[in-house]
Amino acid sequence: MTEPLRPLTRRTSRGYEVIDFAREVLGEPLLPWQEEAVIRGLELNPDGTYRFRVVLILVARQNGKTHLSRVISLWKLYVDGVRLILGVGQDVSLAREVWTACQETIGEVPELAAELDKVSARNGDEWFRLISGARYKISAANRSAGRGMSVDHLNFDEIRQQRAWDAWSALSKTTNARPSAQIWCISNAGDSESVVLNHLREAALAGADPSIGLLEWSGPDGCDLDDPQAWAQANPGLGHTVSEQAIRSALGTDPPAVFRTEVLCQRVDALDSAIDLTAWKDCRDPVGNLESVRERIVAVVDVAPDGRHVALTAAAVLADGRVRVEVVAAWPSTDAARFELGPMLERVKAAAVGWFPSGPAAALGPILRGLGAVEIKGGAVGEACQSFAELVASRRIVHPGDPLLDAHVTGAQKLHQGDGWRFGRRGAGHCNAVYAAAGSVYLALTLPVEKPKPRSAVF
Repeated sequence: MTEPLRPLTRRTSRGYEVIDFAREVLGEPLLPWQEEAVIRGLELNPDGTYRFRVVLILVARQNGKTHLSRVISLWKLYVDGVRLILGVGQDVSLAREVWTACQETIGEVPELAAELDKVSARNGDEWFRLISGARYKISAANRSAGRGMSVDHLNFDEIRQQRAWDAWSALSKTTNARPSAQIWCISNAGDSESVVLNHLREAALAGADPSIGLLEWSGPDGCDLDDPQAWAQANPGLGHTVSEQAIRSALGTDPPAVFRTEVLCQRVDALDSAIDLTAWKDCRDPVGNLESVRERIVAVVDVAPDGRHVALTAAAVLADGRVRVEVVAAWPSTDAARFELGPMLERVKAAAVGWFPSGPAAALGPILRGLGAVEIKGGAVGEACQSFAELVASRRIVHPGDPLLDAHVTGAQKLHQGDGWRFGRRGAGHCNAVYAAAGSVYLALTLPVEKPKPRSAVF
């Protein structure tokens, strides 16, 4: 956690007021971890303003995040005197959960209900207002959310879902005109594509932005999945809102990456990773090469959807039956690849060249067709992706540990289609190198490659 600047007491943090409000007014006391969160998150500067503009709270699922957000929101409306609270989430239903819980609590407490003025539940215009004029409004987190508003308190639910900066850029600016405004981001851990969450967390850890306060409950890095002590560290509501039995059940049913994020509150490379990343690391062989199987090399080219990356990979079946795959070349655009692809393939002297005509590589279609490239299309696309993942898991792939291919493998996630899947092309990063790798391995295993004829003996 971000360390306090001075001892936190009733004079240096308004969190104690929130604790009293929850117990005495709402009749729903906070759990110990929630008390610590409000004490630290509402730390005051010497001039009486809040120390943090952004409060980032990371804690595992089912530990009481909604209750904490509800109590803070109601306290700010009824006690702190804010004029506007805006609740947002990747989907408006996430924001609606806290908003609805606030109304239910108001209805159960006569003193609060007496001050409720109006509720609007129209789709796209959901808010409630107190007699004082203070409002709580909700919206989906997108680039247009909050435009034209001056927000005193922003509830940004599950910020790990933000894969781009559009929503954060728009919403965070709504608090600029309010001197005591805060943004509370209460979330679980995410993956490598949780760009906003990861940036805020790293900035807080590095001390790069003193206005960001980090409060994190998570298992130690590298801990075993079945470590009860790690469970307790990530689940401060253990024994209150979540049981050890429930965690043991999740351990037996969740994929490792899901268990780490949802239960241990640890960042992972990908939540629905298409490739077993541990197995991929085991397949690394930086010493080997394709020289001994040069006559059996096949190559595949693929393009990123934005056209800003083109990858050419080569693969061949080794003597022991494993398949070695390597990145041959990469270009920053289709325009750059257009002029160099042919000469590069001439140097590789591949026995066959392939591409995915139904994907972004269609931008290079005329060139590839002119080269007689094999088309990988239809069901063969999913087959190539799934077989590549299975070969990695079986340690039947060999690769040199190329940083480009490592990055694309790490970011590759599943796009489910019917009973199968292929690599998803939507996300924060490119995955065309792993597509090309899967395609070249697929061709290496399925295409008959003509072997050189033995030379006649000369006597």
